[in-house]
Amino acid sequence: MAIAVRYLEDVAVGDDLPSLVKEIGMARMMAYGAATWDFIRIHYDADYVRERGFENPFVDGQMLGAFLTQQVQDWAGPDAFLRKLSFRNRVMVYPGDSLTCFGTVTAVALEEEGGMVDCDLWVENQRGEKVVGPASARVRLPVRP
Repeated sequence: MAIAVRYLEDVAVGDDLPSLVKEIGMARMMAYGAATWDFIRIHYDADYVRERGFENPFVDGQMLGAFLTQQVQDWAGPDAFLRKLSFRNRVMVYPGDSLTCFGTVTAVALEEEGGMVDCDLWVENQRGEKVVGPASARVRLPVRP
């Protein structure tokens, strides 16, 4: 299945990015730790984290940035380039949580480097709490030939 290219001309301020849902489980958390060589015990060892006053192991905050990156890249298409991503983690995320990534286009411009699109992003858990935000992305999109 070919993935469609998204062009600058197809994007407008106010457009919503498709939401991205991620279910958080220990297997996903451990796989992320293995992929990033981040084996800090607070992300997988229940006894260790309880001894330190936490209820459960919790998600590595950078994993949430990876989810936002996936959301933007999936929307932007294969010819896009994520130029900048910034985000702020606000609420702890635990195994069993369900996260939804949201985004809205806030600026569209043709610049020397090509088409630039700015987006506001955020992530909510199953209780509607904003676990990430504010967050933003700048992505370069191709311009129609």
